[in-house]
Amino acid sequence: MQAKGGGVNAVSAGFFNAVRLSASALLAGAALVVPLAVPAQEYPSKPVRLMVPFAAGGPNDLVMRPIAQKLQEFLGQPFVVDYRAGANGVIGSDYVAKAAPDGYTLLAVSSSFPVNASISAKLPFDPVRDFSGVGALATSNIIFVVNPTVPARTVKEFVALARTRPGKLTYASSGTGGSLHLAAELLSLTSGIHMVHVPYKGAAPAITDLMGGHIDSMFVAAPVAIPQIKAGRVRVLAVASPRRALSLAETPTFAEAGFPKIEVDSRYGLLAPAATPREVIAKLNAAIQKALAMSELRERYESLGLEAGGSTPQEYSAYLRDEIAKWRGVVTAAKLPLQ
Repeated sequence: MQAKGGGVNAVSAGFFNAVRLSASALLAGAALVVPLAVPAQEYPSKPVRLMVPFAAGGPNDLVMRPIAQKLQEFLGQPFVVDYRAGANGVIGSDYVAKAAPDGYTLLAVSSSFPVNASISAKLPFDPVRDFSGVGALATSNIIFVVNPTVPARTVKEFVALARTRPGKLTYASSGTGGSLHLAAELLSLTSGIHMVHVPYKGAAPAITDLMGGHIDSMFVAAPVAIPQIKAGRVRVLAVASPRRALSLAETPTFAEAGFPKIEVDSRYGLLAPAATPREVIAKLNAAIQKALAMSELRERYESLGLEAGGSTPQEYSAYLRDEIAKWRGVVTAAKLPLQ
């Protein structure tokens, strides 16, 4: 009975060993088959958030909404414009810098992004290391305007006037440390003049005081000033962008006016968290380029005073690095206090 029982045990053990081997083989086979049967999901497989680090209704918002509609149309998932305002864009930028690098959280940026990196003593993120460029979208012209009572019709005449009145002429900005403030500092540095800065809480109250004669001059985004130019309430002297503005075809650039170092515009684009897969960024960029080639979108941007214009991810990253270096130089040379 013992031998027989041992035989039964041996047979049972052999049977269960065979079952375990068969199960192991099946699992091994499944491990090989599953990746083939369930391919990786293609991007995007869920809604994408376009983070605007400012309040709704501002320039960044106006740029993002038309492109979001086209990205949704081309890529088949909602591209939702979201808002996280505060600290001149720093709070929203920090949120995206720390988001998962999977392409589902993107940052809308403009000239404030490189300016923040230049004027801020310490940011909670690294503007170069913590982001990857996705691509440029559009550009808003920055122009230099004066009150009509200022006896200058060209930039050279204005500079000559300022030299005869050191510390007397004033210029407004939409806030200390902003791109409009630094543009005027750049003009002062390159032309050797001294003006008095009068900061405001936004471009709208600033240009209101300019029209009222309380301020002599200011740099301002073209869409804000064009209605006032047409009404004769302010006089435009030059366009700070590399090319003439479509809506101000007769107005020379600063380079054409003899000041080639004055080059300022507000270029809008998208960034992703660093380490976002290259293929995801490439897919986003291709969809952006397709959208910007459409006359419908270009005309929409033009109606907002914007000029549509894309770039490769590498070109946009290089542009932002150059802008950061340029404005750091202005801040240092002008001895502006860091915020």
